[in-house]
Amino acid sequence: MVLVVLLGGGVWIILANSGGGSSESQTAAPATPASPPPLPPPGIELSDWKLSLPESNEDGNAASIEPATFKAPWMTPTPDGGLMFWAPTSGATTKNSDHPRTELQSRTYFNAGSGVHTLTASLTLLQLPRDGEGIILGQIHGAGENSSVPYVMLRVQDKKLRVVVKQIGKGGKLINYPLLDNVGLNSPLNYTITDLGNGSMTFSATYDGQTRQTTAPVPAKFVGKTVRFQAGDYQQADNSAGTQDGGRVIFHRLVEQG
Repeated sequence: MVLVVLLGGGVWIILANSGGGSSESQTAAPATPASPPPLPPPGIELSDWKLSLPESNEDGNAASIEPATFKAPWMTPTPDGGLMFWAPTSGATTKNSDHPRTELQSRTYFNAGSGVHTLTASLTLLQLPRDGEGIILGQIHGAGENSSVPYVMLRVQDKKLRVVVKQIGKGGKLINYPLLDNVGLNSPLNYTITDLGNGSMTFSATYDGQTRQTTAPVPAKFVGKTVRFQAGDYQQADNSAGTQDGGRVIFHRLVEQG
């Protein structure tokens, strides 16, 4: 229907709906919820590592993945590109250990005391085992025929960070090298382990604005032996306080050189 109206000498034309039905307004379709952005790739090159897990394989020993990849709930990515490690006190253990771990083992071997080899890490401690035995955060570990023998262990326990250097393959002969005191949770901790290739090793760590460094000789027992770096959450509890007891660590950076 068309209506013509004369107002003040002007002509106004009004269009009216002649169909008898009500007009329908068009409404835009609701927006599809956006997918969450993908997590960034880890700041750690996982193809360079093998992952030990606190879950059993078909033989009843701790399982492993080579090359390493994410494995919930043991090692998972964080939004900032880090890696969250969780190792419960009640988990499965490797054949030659009594302590469950979620730990990366380097796939690159070297000879102890030969050439410069360095492991650098940046991490945040989130949880320690309740019995006070702490976590080993980094190692120089035997490889090949010496694969069951660690001899350098960077351990946090009772708020202290120290390096434990074994002097023999088996037994309790070792030397403790203190690094830092008052190491707590939820703050960044950086460390470096270096085999200088001249018979000496250096260890350094930074926490809460303090940096400490110490030096130790490569034990005679291990000079020239095939070894590798390891890093992660090798919790040391001797007594489990349940399924939620264990170690939890975020590694923000882990780099091996040499």
